[in-house]
Amino acid sequence: MLILAINPSSGRGKARRLAQIAEDFFSSKGIDVTCIEGVSQDDFRQKLRASLSTENVSGVVAFGGDGFVHEIIQHIALTQVPLGVIPCGTGNDFARSLGVHGLSLSRQLSIIWQSQERYIDLGKVGDKWFGAILSNGFDALVNDRANQMHWPRGRMKYNLAMVEKLIELKPRSYHLKIDSDHIDVEATLVTVANGSSYGGGMKICPEARIDDGYFDLMILGKVSRLELLKVFPKVYTGKHVGHPAVSFYRAAKIEILGSGPSFADGELVASLPLSTECVSSALKVWAA
Repeated sequence: MLILAINPSSGRGKARRLAQIAEDFFSSKGIDVTCIEGVSQDDFRQKLRASLSTENVSGVVAFGGDGFVHEIIQHIALTQVPLGVIPCGTGNDFARSLGVHGLSLSRQLSIIWQSQERYIDLGKVGDKWFGAILSNGFDALVNDRANQMHWPRGRMKYNLAMVEKLIELKPRSYHLKIDSDHIDVEATLVTVANGSSYGGGMKICPEARIDDGYFDLMILGKVSRLELLKVFPKVYTGKHVGHPAVSFYRAAKIEILGSGPSFADGELVASLPLSTECVSSALKVWAA
């Protein structure tokens, strides 16, 4: 049985439309399909758990964005249940990591049908898993503020939240344990990357790979508001690499001592201090 997990609010109904096409496609191939969606996160969670408790689950296909995929990962990490993603959200950075973002729907479905499977790494903070990016500092504060805003919707609320937090900008003090090394830093951003991008394709750690057993850690040191405005747009193309305030590290385990919220895949997962580990081959996926 193939589970089609649908976020009904994703893409203003796009997820439902694509799931219907997918259901017809897999049914025509003789594959038993069940569709699940919830009226709330808790309702969806209960339905997913119930569906996964059956013995003949062949996989889960997520129709939604990074936050929706984040929820599903919590239930299938370290199992043999593969995950496929049909991106329908705003950012879709996990789908980018799998190489399926930007492909036609027919190609995305064929990858799943043809069982193009492989294992990827996941990050873990406490009992929470993440697939793409763990954010701390300025971008986490922006994310936190945007989540509190009921208006406007979509990307505009993040733009407004960014302006607000830019006005309040000040570096924070962090003590970092990077595998066995220790560093103290005044930083604007501390980003732990399993995948290479966040925020809809911002290449925060362009060399990060989801199957190498390591995180890439990017630190943006103390910068002025003006300098942050200069640096941040460069992240979309990865041209921030080489900036004198930017440094990179690679590690399997990272501890971050400091203060403030920490977001993973756009979802609040912890408050600092925290410890995170890259768990090799933690998730089976269908990928290009």
